[in-house]
Amino acid sequence: MKEATMDEWTKLTKERIFISDLGENRMAEIGGTVTVLGRYAVWAPAPDGHHHRVVEVGGNCAELMEKYGVPQERVLRLLTAEACHG
Repeated sequence: MKEATMDEWTKLTKERIFISDLGENRMAEIGGTVTVLGRYAVWAPAPDGHHHRVVEVGGNCAELMEKYGVPQERVLRLLTAEACHG
């Protein structure tokens, strides 16, 4: 898998909605209950236009792609610390 440079990343995501694929579902404790948050995070440009913010997290990529009009080329696999070790 090719790693993108910062310039490539900016060209691909600037002022566009994209989806990050975390590789597996993420869990969080909410109010004392462990909850599945989902594997995919939808990122949308913030009002200031200089960065993005997460607007939804879920487990069904196709559904999120359709809902937000995100093409396959903007579903991005993020390398995490876990993915870089072992």
